[in-house]
Order: sequence, then structure tokens, then C-alpha cells
Amino acid sequence: MLDDNQRHLYTAQRMLDFAAAATPWHRRLWRLGAVLELTELLEAVSARALGALAESSVKYLGEGLAKRIQRDPGLGSPAERGQLIKHVNRTMQVGGHDWVALNILLQESRPRYLSRWADHLRKEEADCEPTARAIVSHVLDQGYSQEATHKWLTYHIKYETTKITLGDLCDEAQSLINRLPIRFDILVPLTACPPLPEARPDCWLDSSQTAEWLQCWFPSRPSIRQAGGLLLELDAKDKYSALKKAGSEVDKLASRFQVGARQRLEFHPTLYMIGEPEPLDYIGGPRRVEVHALEQTKEIFRIRLDPQIDAALELLQPLDRGTPAAAIAGSWAALEALLVGPGDTSNRVVAATRMARIVACSYVTSELLSLAQAHASMRDDLVSRKLRSIGTDREKAIFFEEAIRSNVVDDFARSGPQIALQRIRSLIANPGAILPRIVNQLEDAFRRLYRQRNLIVHAGQTASVALDGTLRTVSPLVGAGVDRVVQASALHSIPAVMFAASTEIRLAQAAFSVKCLSEVFSDHT
Repeated sequence: MLDDNQRHLYTAQRMLDFAAAATPWHRRLWRLGAVLELTELLEAVSARALGALAESSVKYLGEGLAKRIQRDPGLGSPAERGQLIKHVNRTMQVGGHDWVALNILLQESRPRYLSRWADHLRKEEADCEPTARAIVSHVLDQGYSQEATHKWLTYHIKYETTKITLGDLCDEAQSLINRLPIRFDILVPLTACPPLPEARPDCWLDSSQTAEWLQCWFPSRPSIRQAGGLLLELDAKDKYSALKKAGSEVDKLASRFQVGARQRLEFHPTLYMIGEPEPLDYIGGPRRVEVHALEQTKEIFRIRLDPQIDAALELLQPLDRGTPAAAIAGSWAALEALLVGPGDTSNRVVAATRMARIVACSYVTSELLSLAQAHASMRDDLVSRKLRSIGTDREKAIFFEEAIRSNVVDDFARSGPQIALQRIRSLIANPGAILPRIVNQLEDAFRRLYRQRNLIVHAGQTASVALDGTLRTVSPLVGAGVDRVVQASALHSIPAVMFAASTEIRLAQAAFSVKCLSEVFSDHT
């Protein structure tokens, strides 16, 4: 169990938030870990050499990384970080001196990243938000699933009998990462299959072989109807990551047979993993792309929406459950359809900047509404009674922000809402400094989506080092942003580009306005 240091407890709560798949978009991880971003930079340099990425795209990634390295103790001492920054800031060429040097430094940093964080946390205090973000993003980037990471954190933070410090937790996490992958033996039954050739890879089993395998490893399970099976040996960090890998293999094969064969290849929706007593679902869950504005306004029943909205929603559909390549390509096309206007055709990445501003404005309102709901459900005071009587989200957000500004909102006993309340208090006190940082983080996420799209479309690269992390972090953000655009169109007939321009103005006004932030953004969100 983690020690009773309040800062440590708050950091631990944010770690649990970041690892949980159910965390709402405005409290999730929006970025990748520093080590993976360095790997992504090396990949981007290679893609630039192939013409898949522009020099400006690689430069943007490098400049952002240099700033991040400077303040990340997991990448070593100030002198060691300076050495990394020196190479990152140079124009690298594949196989060149700086390329090779950065590769060497990266290989040295990866197995020590969280150990360095542990040493840092034992020597001095660190802000809970960046600390939690660095630790959890690094664990996820090294191949652990959100489910396994959240269970591991929950055990060490809440249930382990021996008290540990945050530094100890980092050391434990580094040991976890350094473990070798586990070999998983998996059978995915087939429900329909073309005739198998006599000479075939050993992984393809006919119906008799599949029945024998199941009888050998799962003798107590009832027989199932099957037309054969696909036997997989997969190396993964945990069971859930292995299930995801199996799902990816199944999707690729199903797509191949769909376009390359006349007869169907169909898989059973559950698989059998040696060591697990029951069959397991492996079909991936949704990526939390939530665009509820149409349903809330009843516009979802209209046969014809604004052509831009119709096109964007159709392009966005694969992002929630589609294959990674389709999800990336379709979601960026949706952003372009909405936010690239006249005069922008030579600078399409501007869609990332505009969507980042839209989501930043929505972040303020979403966080205030979440806190207002928590206050109303946990308290019975004047503020909570007033909140329960207010009919609209706009009025709730404005009222609750005014209550925070008037210092009539007490601290929460639970760490989750209390940390969010601290963040909102800081934002209200200094919007001119904090809002641009929020926009920058969001723009980094949307620009990563753009880079991944270019790797897929221009280089046919569907296995980028940052592909999974991009989908994990950016999918809910795309949903949140498109939801705002759709609402503006459905309720007020505001075109997307006009809405984006309004957002830029509102953000500039919020930095010096004496009004509540939620009031400045009220027409917008």
C-alpha cells in the first residue's frame, strides 16, 4: 500500500485515472511517453527520407521533444538530457552520426527510465500530474495493456500489505517492464473456411485436429461447432495484450480472404488460451469515440444533415472499432473535411491546430460539469441544492465556476474529484498561462494523428511504433471535438470553419476576460 504522503496519494490517483479504460476523455492520457516519442522521432526521420513526411512535420516533433526532455528526470541528469537535446535539435539523416548517437542513448535510457524517476522522487517532490503521466504512459508504451496496468497499480497502491513510497513503486514498475514477454498459445476456432490445402502452415488446423486440440487442453468444455482452427503462438506482456494481438491477426486474415478469395473465412468470436479455464472474447471494444450531440438534439433521425457533417461522420465510423489503418486514415479525413477551408489546401495540418482549440474549450466545460455533478451527489449544501435545480449544462457550469471563484466550494474527501478541483482552480487563477499548455498538448495529439495518417497513406506503413498509442490517446479526443462541431451545426447552423474561428477568438478572450471561463465558452460549448 502506498504511504500516506498526500502528494503521493494524489499522484497514485492520477496514475489509476490514466490507466483506466473508462476514464472520461478530459481526464485521460493525451500523449505518449518520452521514450516512445524519441523512437517515433527516429521513425519520422526515416519516413522523411522516403518522402512520406515533410521536413516541417519532423521539425515540429523534434522541437516539442527537446522541451519535454529538458524537464524529464527519467531521461537522466541535466547533462545527460542536454546530450539528448543536442542530437534531437540537429537535422538527422538515417545512418548519420546524430541518428546513430540518438539510437545509442535511447537504448541506454529505456531500461533505466523509471529507475531514474524513482531516484528523483526520493530526492525531491514532483508535481503529481506530470509524474503520473510519465510513469503510466511509459508502462503502456512498453506493451502492457490498460487492463493489466490498472490491476497492477490497484494492487500496489491499495492492497499490498507492505507500505511503499512512490519511488519504490517506480522501481517495481521498472522491474515489471524489464520482464521478458510471455509466450501465449492460442486457438481461434473457424466457423467458415475454404478447403485447406494439403501442404499448409502448421498453424492451420482442420476440424478433426481442432477437436483433438480442444479435447486435449479443454476436456471439460462442451464441444463447439467449428470448421477448423487457427493456432497462434504470440509473445505479449500480459493476457489482454495477447488478446489484442490475436484480434489483429484475425482482422488481417479476414481482410485478406475477403478480397483475395471467393469463399468465406470466418472466425468464432471467442478463442481458447492455454492456462485460461474459459474461452475468452478477443474482439476489441470501442475506442471511446463519443459523438452524442446528434442524439441529444434528435438530429440523428434526419435523412440529410449538413454535407460536411454527413461526410465527417461516415469517415469517422472506423475510428471506434475499425482496423488501425482505417481508423487513422478515416479520422484524419474527417477532421480535414470539417476544418480545412478556403486557402488552407497547402497547409492541411492546420486542422490539428483548430481541433485542439475546439477540444480545449470543451475541456473547461466538461471538467466543470463533472465536478458540479460530483458536488451535487456528495453534498447537501446551498451549492448542491442550487445545482440540482438548474436545468441546463451551460447554467450549471457557469454557476459552479462562480461558486469556485467565490471560495464557497469545499475540498472533496475523495482524491479523484479533489485533484480535478485543484486543476480547475489553477486554471481559473491563471488562464493565460494554462490554456495555451492545454492547447499545445492537444495539438501534439492531433498532429501525431496526422503523421500516422501520412505514414499509412504515403508509405503504406501499418505497423508504426506509435500506431497503438495514437489510437489509445487520440480517439476520445477526436470524438469530443467532432461532438462540439456537430452540436454547433445541429443547434445553431454554424459551419465548422466558422466555429473554429470563433474558438480561436474565445481562447484569446479567456486569457484576459473578467467573466467566468465557462461563460466565455458558453456559446461555443
